Amino acid sequence: MIRQLLVYSVSLVLLAACTSSTEMPTAALATLTPTGVPATSTPVSCQPSEILESQVAFGEIQGDMQSDGELWALLFFKTARVQAEQKIVWRVTGEGGEFEAQAQSESGTIIQPVWEQHHESSTWERPGEEWGTGFNFPEPGCWMITVTYGETVGTIALNVLGSE
Repeated sequence: MIRQLLVYSVSLVLLAACTSSTEMPTAALATLTPTGVPATSTPVSCQPSEILESQVAFGEIQGDMQSDGELWALLFFKTARVQAEQKIVWRVTGEGGEFEAQAQSESGTIIQPVWEQHHESSTWERPGEEWGTGFNFPEPGCWMITVTYGETVGTIALNVLGSE
């Protein structure tokens, strides 16, 4: 009886160790280094973030936080497409530090914004400092965008479609 229980327990541990990253809990997938880069080099699976209607006629997303603070993304496009510059304005709380944004596809491709700009003023009313970025996604699929500002770290996920 004890031997059967031991074999069963070892089997469960081995089964859990062999689970693919797409079956891992979201919290495990969201483990980040201080620079906002995923801690492992394995592809990150994602579920696209819910796009809400904003007061300024663009879609917005409230980020998933890996720290204290808030992250908001204002999308200047209806549908994200490959090989086209996609403008995203960010509002992120926190104090000081550098603003960084990067995107990772499910296949593991990592890209940086093609441009980034701090905004001094805005009509978009969300908490925190504001930056604009432009991303040019090279492949379709679900992309996790990680934003850091000082100690504040958050992510959104976008479904990027092929070209029209």
